[in-house]
Amino acid sequence: MHLYKTVPQYIAVFLLICFTSFLTLNWASPIYSQTVDELEEEINEKTEELNKQKTYLSTIESRIKEISGSNYSLSQKISMINDEINKLKKEIESRDIEIDDKLAKIDEKQKLLDTKKDFLDEISAELYMKSRYSGEQLLFSFSTLDKMLQNLFVKKNAISILREDIEKINGEYSNLLEVKVALETEKKDLDEQKKDLDDSYKLLAAEKSKIQAELNAQIATKNIVTRKINGLSTELSDLQYHLIIARQGGTHVDVNSVPASGEFNTTLAGFNANAPSGSFGIFSIGAYTHRNGMSQWGAKARANAGQSYTQILTAYYGGKKLVTGKVVIDGVSENIMTNIKTTAYGTLNFESDYLLRLGEVPESWPMEVLKAQAIAARTYAVNYTKNGRNTICVTESCQVVLANKKTGAWKAAVEATRGVVLTDSAGKVFSTQYAAVHGGWVNGVGWDTTDKSGSGNWMSRAYDSISGVSWFYKSWYRYGYSDSTSNCSRTPWLSQVEMADILNIYQIWKANGGKEDSRIYPVKDACHANVGQYTHTEARNKAAKPVTSVSSVVVSSSNGTSNTVSFYTNAGLISMTGNEFKTIFNLRAPGHLRIPQVGFVHINIHKK
Repeated sequence: MHLYKTVPQYIAVFLLICFTSFLTLNWASPIYSQTVDELEEEINEKTEELNKQKTYLSTIESRIKEISGSNYSLSQKISMINDEINKLKKEIESRDIEIDDKLAKIDEKQKLLDTKKDFLDEISAELYMKSRYSGEQLLFSFSTLDKMLQNLFVKKNAISILREDIEKINGEYSNLLEVKVALETEKKDLDEQKKDLDDSYKLLAAEKSKIQAELNAQIATKNIVTRKINGLSTELSDLQYHLIIARQGGTHVDVNSVPASGEFNTTLAGFNANAPSGSFGIFSIGAYTHRNGMSQWGAKARANAGQSYTQILTAYYGGKKLVTGKVVIDGVSENIMTNIKTTAYGTLNFESDYLLRLGEVPESWPMEVLKAQAIAARTYAVNYTKNGRNTICVTESCQVVLANKKTGAWKAAVEATRGVVLTDSAGKVFSTQYAAVHGGWVNGVGWDTTDKSGSGNWMSRAYDSISGVSWFYKSWYRYGYSDSTSNCSRTPWLSQVEMADILNIYQIWKANGGKEDSRIYPVKDACHANVGQYTHTEARNKAAKPVTSVSSVVVSSSNGTSNTVSFYTNAGLISMTGNEFKTIFNLRAPGHLRIPQVGFVHINIHKK
């Protein structure tokens, strides 16, 4: 039975290899479904495809086993056959020498026989000629009678001996001729055998080449299918992981859905590109914000999308109305204040001085954002001072008031909205808080996304994210806001040891009833001295379930809040609330790593 396939089988294998190669070359980044049902359906499809590929791989492996299955390898088999061929060749060569030797001896006897025949013919001829002499001639042909008789006797004896030799040689010669014929026949057969051996060897070598070529092709196909299976397994595992997140209210984050602006290493793209394998990145979704009222960067994205200032204000302060010149204070309608008292600049004219000094948003932003900001800022100041009755601070705690007035686009926005404030249905002003970035969720409003939904890949639809601001999704590890402040000579991600340490510290903190432990401080580094804090080893030894490695982590979130954080570790599952993780992380994280959110926690943790 031939070990190589028939032509149709080869065509099938070739087409399958082409197909699998096409799939391998066109391997794209996975795009995840948006709902649990869609994720489950995609997982079922991937599982079915994975099983098909495993079945195909099993077929290939069986074929490889069939091709190469033996106590000896193909090369060993060829070597053994070569040894047998060489042995036969030596025997044939030895037989050739023996035959040639016998043929040479036959030729020598032939020459001897021919010589004796010639000699016998010569003597016989001479006697014949002399027998025809007369008695007198014969008698007088010898000098003496004795000589005559002697000569005659010798020649007759010679003839007799020659005849006996010839008869003997003739008998041998007859036998030798038969042997010679047999030897020549044997030699011819041996030559044929040598030719057959050479032909057999060539056929065997060709067969080996065919088998080896098919074996190589099968192994190559196996490698392709194995890579595909590995890819499917990885993708399936990733899908299952994100199904867990989806079921728990979490969110899968596509690197293309969040900004890559700002310091590269603080972005998800930077983490994926530069963090060592096994590292963890803790990303805050929204930064220094209370998440009340308007997101300034979200407003910018809305304006860029064509929304007017009234649409922007309606989106962030739903149910409120725009009122000009009048407010209700303690149930009494009154004109908006003319002057306002400040902590740093004394009393200023509210419209023509104070509002023109505000440094809340860049003047380069769209005019609709500036108008919305002017109205929100005016309303906030009226509410904070109770329409001029109280003093307002001039920092971020209240409103940022500059030393000088602006004269450009901001002035135009303030004048275009002069006297306009937001009130409730009864005409009362309220605290129109605002902040730079909320992280896609607004208290009292909900999801700040293009479809007002937080399902699936909502980050790509969040106005904060669309604006491109780095604060939307960022790993914070520098001392302040700026990308040039101190970083304690480290990167913004945690190593396996550092993440395990956070979990060990959590166990110590939790065992202490959630009370602050005087030894829970960052370990000694470029920014922290050794003041008796737990070392990594001490924390590990003190933990109830010592953690040395973390395989994965799932953050469960809903409605803009991270509810639970679950770590899968060598010590088993360790879960905590989002607020607990934020607390312990901000206490123990190395360097200046922190979660800067105020009053809430909305994070995501990536493991590379």
